[in-house]
Amino acid sequence: MPRSTDKALAHTRMHFLSEPKQAALAAVPRDGTLGIDTCSREQLRLRSLLALGLFNRAGNWQPHRGGAAWGLHTLVAYDIVVSAQFDQLVLITDVPHNVAPYLLPRPDGVTGLPGLRLDEVRGSRTYLARHQPTGGRIVITGNRSGTWSAPPCPSPRWDFLTADIPLAGTERSQLARVPEIGEEAAQLLAGLVCRLAARDPQGGWAIGNWFSDPLARPGWTDNGGVDRYEKQLGGSGHRWTLRWSGFPFSDDVADSLTSAPIGIPGAVKQIVGDHIDVRLGPAVLRLSGRRAPVRPAPGAAL
Repeated sequence: MPRSTDKALAHTRMHFLSEPKQAALAAVPRDGTLGIDTCSREQLRLRSLLALGLFNRAGNWQPHRGGAAWGLHTLVAYDIVVSAQFDQLVLITDVPHNVAPYLLPRPDGVTGLPGLRLDEVRGSRTYLARHQPTGGRIVITGNRSGTWSAPPCPSPRWDFLTADIPLAGTERSQLARVPEIGEEAAQLLAGLVCRLAARDPQGGWAIGNWFSDPLARPGWTDNGGVDRYEKQLGGSGHRWTLRWSGFPFSDDVADSLTSAPIGIPGAVKQIVGDHIDVRLGPAVLRLSGRRAPVRPAPGAAL
């Protein structure tokens, strides 16, 4: 692929995902696509599991039958830029030492993605981790470039489970409770993770890391006293539902998954009453959140 094409694709990723230039260039594949949703099977499985952890905070709602009470939901309250690459998911954040303890399991088992293990620490701000059950890789880095070249260093935490420690019985039980996820459904769930900080550079929609509207639109903060951080992602096979109380608007989430050039290839949205369905082949992800406020047409009387 010509270098100019690489740069153009990286430029698009930077504008839609807030990805730093070096990370975007490293993420662009050689097939002429943006590469956001092109990944190994190991990565796809890992990202779909990560979605279950990020988008489940039961609150007053009953947790879905798949469980996923892994304490990862707090991460959607952090500013994290996701650089989705073919064989790794890079999480770029100003506070890597705060983010890592939510993802990496410890002996107490309070939080963490079941089966994730610390491989090594690079420099003072980068954690390399691998998920034992899937083989997928996650990188947590505080480097603004989204890349790292420092040599291995001692971990600042002694209690992270490392690659030499096999899955605990509790981790096996947690993963066994996860329902079957169809391949196309896994792509939709993974797509949610890859677009945590996505936004339309033209101002049409924004995800805002699921806690703050970069476009400062009215309406989303008034939830009638309902916990605006409450989330529930559940389902099985090809049918999944994501329900939540606060920001972002469901229209924004649907647009991030379906609109060109940033959407998942082949994914389409369909408005069904108060919900929005995102479809990909046989898979349906129902989005049950607040709808975006209707903007007046240009020239309309206010």
